[in-house]
Amino acid sequence: MKRPSLLLLTSSFPFGAGEEFLETEISYLAQRFDVTIAPLSQHLDFDKQRSLPAGVDVRPDILAMLPVGKKKTLQWLLRRPESAANVIQILLHECLHVRCRPALLRALLRFITLGIRLSDVLGQFIGSQPVDIVYSYWLSAGAFAAGQLKKKGVARIAISRAHRGDLYHERSAIGYLPGQAPTLMHLDKIFCISEHGADYLRKRYPNHRHKIELSRLGVRPASVKNTPSQDKRLHLVSCAYLSSVKRIDLVVNALAQCEIPVTWTHLGGGKLESEIRTAAEKLPHNIQWRITGSVPNWKILQFYQENPVDLFINVSASEGLPVSIMEAMSYSIPVAATDVGGNRELVSSGQGGILLPADITPPFIARTLTDFYKLPSSQKQQMRQAAWQTWHDTVNAEVQYPKFVHRLSVLI
Repeated sequence: MKRPSLLLLTSSFPFGAGEEFLETEISYLAQRFDVTIAPLSQHLDFDKQRSLPAGVDVRPDILAMLPVGKKKTLQWLLRRPESAANVIQILLHECLHVRCRPALLRALLRFITLGIRLSDVLGQFIGSQPVDIVYSYWLSAGAFAAGQLKKKGVARIAISRAHRGDLYHERSAIGYLPGQAPTLMHLDKIFCISEHGADYLRKRYPNHRHKIELSRLGVRPASVKNTPSQDKRLHLVSCAYLSSVKRIDLVVNALAQCEIPVTWTHLGGGKLESEIRTAAEKLPHNIQWRITGSVPNWKILQFYQENPVDLFINVSASEGLPVSIMEAMSYSIPVAATDVGGNRELVSSGQGGILLPADITPPFIARTLTDFYKLPSSQKQQMRQAAWQTWHDTVNAEVQYPKFVHRLSVLI
């Protein structure tokens, strides 16, 4: 019996870095579907291709058919009056929501023309035999294209995940994510990775509430459980790309105010790495620190396997449902995290972690670290067990991805 077909639209996966969750999810999808992956980025790192299950087809060549640049896009629209009419119709409808602000209109025009072009190119690739499911990993132009393919009858089912940057308008530089409403119109389901995200989308688009579901991502079970330190120091770990939204400077400033002995390791690099290093060099002698710079995911997991960690800290201003927290909890590491995005779905004070206020300050962080350091060992051990249990019950890949694949199977 022929298996159902699934066209997976990614940004760059399996090439380069990023979209790490798909490294796990793809094996579950491939067990049930004949999967074809279409990366939609114009800049793919072909020298770095991650391994895939047998039978998964990757078609980076699809995008070669996409007209790029203003001149080619205009020529393409002139040759396809039906597509041009579709662009104009959606633009006129959406203009009611963007109040004709030039920056928003330009963003909307780019989004709609890209989405229509993608749907045309993908439709040519699919041909006369409709694909069973088109699955966009991001609620972006790829998701819009998926909905258009469903509208044309080229796909039986069109779905998308929704994460953070592709979901929350407030996180956009212009305070607006173009084309979100028309994208939802033709999708069958939108799977948000956090309940916070699902609630946000339901409130914003009440007419599409029935399409919006929660489907968390997940990480695999840890090979071993992490062990607490024995040297009477607080072993603190953070893991993030060093950008302004991650606010690692708050951690450095908090450590400068700590009188307890702390060994802090930051796993990751980024555009603010030099600035953070300069600040860390001024920390007092009771603080030992290390910033690893950019590291592959397997080295992060290896660190948890080989080094004691007492507490993981996340002080981001915005999050979806962070893989860094999931991974720490899978190793039985308690987590202190700001109450933003979906963090509270993983972290609750006294239950494997400490939920911090979103508008956290360095003095508050310093007090939190000191209070945690002074907790009895028995209480810390209870928090470690609770952290592992939260991972097991909430973001265990061996539970979450089979559930997701079953949900897709039911849709067909």
